[in-house]
Amino acid sequence: MAFTLAATLLLVILAFSFFPGFQGADVLSTRVERGRLVVRLVEAGVLRPAQAISYRSPLAGREAEVVFLAAEGVRVNEGDLIARLDTTDLERDLERSMQEVRQAQAELQMAEVEQQEAQATLDSLTEGQGALALEESRASLELTEKRAERLRAEYESLKPLLERGFITQDELDKTLFELEQAVSEADLARRKTEVYAERTYPQEVRRARNQLSSRGASVENTRAKLEEARSRARWLQQSILACSLYARNPGLLIYEDYLAANPRRKIRMGDRVTSSQVLVTIPEVSRMLVETSVQESDLHRVRPEQPAAIQLDAYPGVTLQGRVIRVGTLARSETDPRSAEKRFDLTVEATEVPSVELRPEMTARVDIVVGEKEDVLLLPVNAVFESDGAPVAYVLHSWGVDKRALDLGESNDTQVEVLDGLKQGERVALVDFAPDASSSPRAAPSSGGAAKPMIRAVPEGRERLAPQ
Repeated sequence: MAFTLAATLLLVILAFSFFPGFQGADVLSTRVERGRLVVRLVEAGVLRPAQAISYRSPLAGREAEVVFLAAEGVRVNEGDLIARLDTTDLERDLERSMQEVRQAQAELQMAEVEQQEAQATLDSLTEGQGALALEESRASLELTEKRAERLRAEYESLKPLLERGFITQDELDKTLFELEQAVSEADLARRKTEVYAERTYPQEVRRARNQLSSRGASVENTRAKLEEARSRARWLQQSILACSLYARNPGLLIYEDYLAANPRRKIRMGDRVTSSQVLVTIPEVSRMLVETSVQESDLHRVRPEQPAAIQLDAYPGVTLQGRVIRVGTLARSETDPRSAEKRFDLTVEATEVPSVELRPEMTARVDIVVGEKEDVLLLPVNAVFESDGAPVAYVLHSWGVDKRALDLGESNDTQVEVLDGLKQGERVALVDFAPDASSSPRAAPSSGGAAKPMIRAVPEGRERLAPQ
């Protein structure tokens, strides 16, 4: 019994001689506890507006001088004046165009009068004096023909009377003369009527109709000329109004580069611009997006409508609420040809914009919750070290240190899920107890050494760990 007590005492003395650090309470450590693990995916990105409207000169094919620009960087509201172009040349052209309109109106009135006169001439021929003259000619022909027939009948009746001696030869010859004269007049009247009805009258009607058609074409041409002049005048009026540019949406006013300047500079008053030159752009800063990307191995974790938190380098204490709205369809390779990593574009919309002044191109960080676990065994990530390529933890006992191999699950920036290797309540060191460490426990280095805080590759579906 005495030998057993002596051996036990010797072992205790030897243990304390090998682990002098445990003679006090100066070893950094933590307890393995159960709790809730929230897994997040954190990516850096750039803040961009959901919509940006560019404004340029409305005068296609013409140069115009910039005579007014709102101050760059100001926040404008819908309907605010943001730029104005010089309209002197347009106003001069408008005055000439209005003169052309007035001239075309006078020409149209004259052409319409001539058309009415041509219509009246045609109506007179077909329904008025022309038609009456044709009827008179036909009536006169009918009368002369009746007179000739009457004289012929009279002459025939007088011939028996001459044979009987009731009349003289002179009386019969007088009747014959009158008959011949009447026949001649009837032939002449018939000829006149035929010529007038078949040639003269149709030609006059045709001439009148041609004249009416010509006057009608002149009216249409003059009317088209007037409409063209009016259209040009309206275009000039609209162009003059359009030379005052107003904001269609609220946002932040940003000047664009002046393309004709060398070296390149921002647009400014006095520059002459065309419709190809963008003057200003107004991003709608009330609706902002974060454009970022995720690794190919994390693609299965993100989907549209996932909630996200957005933090900005410009405002360290401000967090914007957001949601994922788009995940890229095709991967893009890194610009470094030596890297085989592929990433997918990710767009996050800020659904709740605070009162801070957001600007495009600000550096942002999105924090997306990609998983949650309840009642799991948790360990701080800086309590996990690497030994021979495997994750380990150092469990502290009253008699010394026990190195444990770990099977890890998902993690976030601060905690990692322990699937196997530790038990709830065990005390785990936050310092390095590698064999090549100094005689006293030391804090774990960020790199180098035989043991270090470790993030190990996990199977598909688990979060990739990152050092604390």
